[in-house]
Amino acid sequence: MLWHPALEKRWNTLPVFQQILMICNELNRAGNLQKDPKEYKNALERALELMDFSIDDERTRPRLREFLRARELIARHYVQHESDPLKTIQRGLIQLSAEAWAYVGRR
Repeated sequence: MLWHPALEKRWNTLPVFQQILMICNELNRAGNLQKDPKEYKNALERALELMDFSIDDERTRPRLREFLRARELIARHYVQHESDPLKTIQRGLIQLSAEAWAYVGRR
């Protein structure tokens, strides 16, 4: 199932920092929905889909290893519903982009 069909086509036009923030937004939703297993998994599926879009974006090549590792951690949460906070993954992703870091720091 494709959660973001319209976004898939224009994902590569978004700045990388915005891509990262959108992924983190889905992780934040998942964190807020941990007591609802179905919605928790739906949010993680959306985050994984956005991660895949980013991994396919040529601009993330310099950070590909970090993106793949973050995707692996998100997938682990999806399969095992780990109790580790998703905030760690979010923080790591945000640190991949100075623009995302600055944007989050202003809030």
